[in-house]
Amino acid sequence: MAESDTFVILPDEEAQTAVAPGSDGAGGASSGASLRAPAASSAAVRKSMQGNKGKNTKPELLVRQRLREAGLTGYRIHWNKVPGKPDVAWPGKRVALFVQGCFWHRCPHCKPPMPKSHIEYWVVKFDRNVERDERTLRELEDVGWRVHVIWECQLKKRNIDATMADLLPQLAAELGKELKTPAGEPTGAEQAE
Repeated sequence: MAESDTFVILPDEEAQTAVAPGSDGAGGASSGASLRAPAASSAAVRKSMQGNKGKNTKPELLVRQRLREAGLTGYRIHWNKVPGKPDVAWPGKRVALFVQGCFWHRCPHCKPPMPKSHIEYWVVKFDRNVERDERTLRELEDVGWRVHVIWECQLKKRNIDATMADLLPQLAAELGKELKTPAGEPTGAEQAE
């Protein structure tokens, strides 16, 4: 989540107004109007929302572990010299990898449900997140980067092996590296013989 998209959830009487990025505080939601963050429905909800991390999430750590195991090292994490601060980036090869949370970034695969309360707030919030993600992708591609997006649902136990089987060879080719294989398994060259 970008700094400009940070919302503070306070008790009802102290609810703060968060202003959309690039707004002047007036007009409708699409013109950058202020957007009131809903008060938490309970202390448990507030604590849960505050616990959402923006960096080094479990899915990110899992992807980085798989990259190391495959020998695709030499990357930078949360590299801030390009748009979007990719979760994993190989600047010299212009390859970026984003690990997106399904809820916050509105996954096209699992299509998470919309929250049932404060719908007006969430619609605007999610629309801004999706627009920012699309803009970041375009900006990176416009300057010659190859961008990969992995969704949280693609890293579940039933999906991760297939996801990595598709992704790792693509990354290896783009990075000009050979994939490491677990001990005892033949590499691609040995299978051809």
